[in-house]
Amino acid sequence: MRYFFILLSSLFVLLTLESCTSSKALAKKAKKLEDSNQYQPASDLYYQSAKKNNTNIDALAGMKRTGSLVLNDYINTFNKAKLDEDYKKATYTYLDAEKYVAKIGQVNVKLEIPEFTQADFRIVKKLHLNKEYDEGLSLIETENFKDAELKFNEVYKFDKNFKEVKELRNIAFLEPFYRKAITYQDNKEYRKAYESYQRILKRLPDYKDTKDNCEYVLRAGQINLVVLDDKEKTKYSLYTNNIKNYTINSIIKKNDPFIKIVDRENLENILTEQELAVSGLVSEENGVEVGALTGAQYALSIKVTNYSVVNKPAKKGVYDGFSKYSEKYFNKTTQKNEYRTKYKKVKYSTYYASRQVNFTVNYRIISLKTGEIITSEMLEKKKESTVNYLVYKGNVKNLYASSNGKVNTSYTEHNRLVELSNSSKTLDTKENLTKKLYKNISQEISNITIREFSK
Repeated sequence: MRYFFILLSSLFVLLTLESCTSSKALAKKAKKLEDSNQYQPASDLYYQSAKKNNTNIDALAGMKRTGSLVLNDYINTFNKAKLDEDYKKATYTYLDAEKYVAKIGQVNVKLEIPEFTQADFRIVKKLHLNKEYDEGLSLIETENFKDAELKFNEVYKFDKNFKEVKELRNIAFLEPFYRKAITYQDNKEYRKAYESYQRILKRLPDYKDTKDNCEYVLRAGQINLVVLDDKEKTKYSLYTNNIKNYTINSIIKKNDPFIKIVDRENLENILTEQELAVSGLVSEENGVEVGALTGAQYALSIKVTNYSVVNKPAKKGVYDGFSKYSEKYFNKTTQKNEYRTKYKKVKYSTYYASRQVNFTVNYRIISLKTGEIITSEMLEKKKESTVNYLVYKGNVKNLYASSNGKVNTSYTEHNRLVELSNSSKTLDTKENLTKKLYKNISQEISNITIREFSK
């Protein structure tokens, strides 16, 4: 334990010496720069030197000397910008001086900006804000909202309560969106109008009549959609019904405010009472009536026309291989018992099997006002599960393939056999494959439906 503490102390001393050496080297470089009147880079090196060793007197003294000169440069630049009435430059120069004072304060070198300069800054900052504010007002009057927003943002950054800057900043940002939304609304591009109004509402909920307009375009552009049930019962009706339910859930999860699913149970009651039959298509004669009764404008018809499962039983293949083993022998040269690697011929088997589920689905989007088919497509989808594995009675870690009757010691080929032996031997069930297809098909139908109504 005593030796451990000695070692630790020695390490600490070495690190301290290295730090001091580095600090001293930086201070020497800084002094050379200082002697050549390069005060800013000299102060930077003095700062680094003091950061490495805060007891380096030369670094701290040099930091104090050059720091005072650098601060004076900031103050002189500030005063000149003030006299030139460049209030923005004066403001930011003063702020840079404050940052510099705070920075060197981290190494305990204390410098202060004179009180009269601080007082001048308060006046200059106010003049800067007034100028930016007035320029912003002029830009608003000429409807240059983008540049006006930059001016008001500058004021807002320094003083959130400066005159009417909050309101004007919002106007400069929001008015372009508002005008664009009004144009979209007038052109009946309700989705685009809604997006612009939403942008406004996120920033300022009570901007002009945005809230009322947003509600209007949503009502005007909303699509009421009913997903029809197929009255013609077939051996695929169960699959049709499941895909419909998955599709309804998928559309709802999209959370598209413009697409509303009409309650199918209410539709069924209405159709029963009115003795209207819908078999996946809506005729021009009863389409108008269905739409009027349900409030729906469009119908989505889905019908499975084929469902099949193709099972391919495991196909076996038998192959020649080699099993590695160690053989003990007496080495006459070394006069010792040693081991050598040898291979013996073996047999191993591979199996390949597959199961594939196939769907053919017809879907249509139909106008309930005219009976017109808006979109019609046939989807042919499949989902397959395969297994390909190896069976070997011995230790597969010692198994190697045969190549032209000779052992193939390739690392890649050996690993392939090991991986095959560890591969799954169980096919995915028909039920799981079918469920995966439900999800895929319904997702595609919902995407196409939403895309169709987003044009």
